[in-house]
Amino acid sequence: MHWIFKYIFVLCLALWISYYRQWVSKLNRTRTKGLSDISTSSLNITDGYYFYNRSEQNQNAYLEFKHTVYKQGLCGNLEIPPLKRPCTPYVHIHPYQIEKFILLQGQLSYQLGDKIYSCNIHTCPSPIIIPPLVPHTFWMNDNKEDLILIVRIEPTYKTHGLRAESFENIVGTRRDEYMNIWQAFVFIDNIESYPVRLPLFLTKLLIKTGSLIGQLLGYQIEYEEYTTRNF
Repeated sequence: MHWIFKYIFVLCLALWISYYRQWVSKLNRTRTKGLSDISTSSLNITDGYYFYNRSEQNQNAYLEFKHTVYKQGLCGNLEIPPLKRPCTPYVHIHPYQIEKFILLQGQLSYQLGDKIYSCNIHTCPSPIIIPPLVPHTFWMNDNKEDLILIVRIEPTYKTHGLRAESFENIVGTRRDEYMNIWQAFVFIDNIESYPVRLPLFLTKLLIKTGSLIGQLLGYQIEYEEYTTRNF
């Protein structure tokens, strides 16, 4: 009799997973494929990304885009602690990629290692360089005007790490409000931007496990509605 209950449990689990995958596949996603200017909010009250020279960038294995954090809305609300604002990346590292920031407008605060810096266009290093394996994040320090940065990432890879396609899909998923823990695991595993709260090997193991579960449930690294490949 015991094996019958196991069989019924496995069958029910398989049917539920199949149903859930169908549900995920039918989510109505906003088509932003091919757009150079995208935002995490349809009302432009969070942050936006403007991609340019993508053909040249793909050929030379780097990514460069303009990132704007809007002063209105949650991201510019200085009463919210910086690390709890939706536009502030979690403190993370990149094992292989270098990030560079050039501040064009606004007041920037950023964490580099265990130190926090604040600067404006006159006092910021140009560029701010984030080497591999150094914990970092950034946020708006003053909401008198939008925060505008040029972000450069190098090298880029075709199927993993931070690249234009990964930003398109993360931004699109956030805008459509479909982000959940399993989708986040799938994205984080692919972009290799690891949180720093735990030792790296343990973080990778947890994220890889979560990513495999997420993909089993039907969540993808890329979605056709968001992903631009005509470059």
